[in-house]
Amino acid sequence: MMPLLRLDIFGLLLSLFLLGPRQWRWSLAAAGVALAATILTFLVLRVEVTAYTMGGVFTQVELGGGRLGNLALGLAGPFACYAVARLKAGRPMGEAGWLRQLLPWSRLENPLAGTFAKYALLAAVFNIIQAFK
Repeated sequence: MMPLLRLDIFGLLLSLFLLGPRQWRWSLAAAGVALAATILTFLVLRVEVTAYTMGGVFTQVELGGGRLGNLALGLAGPFACYAVARLKAGRPMGEAGWLRQLLPWSRLENPLAGTFAKYALLAAVFNIIQAFK
């Protein structure tokens, strides 16, 4: 059975806004890294995917199993994005910290690492909410 693959354009555009319109290139790169990490996880673990919706921060993974499997595979992309942010900069949000740079219009000290870290945080929160709703 072929899995249902969907692209959520509205979710992707909303993600670009939430991550900051100035960093739209890094936002798309973060979405691409998360997509690649999630698909590689599917291939390595050989899981049966029922549906996969790519929507930036609002990406959803649905398996035939339970909530915990959906959550674990849904967090593969955010984990990869945070790993990229940590590799680029030891402190992805720099000296100013998370709270001062989390808003879309905030100026980031390190745009690549900051955008990837914000993507990881927002996507992880969305996946946790989806798993337990």
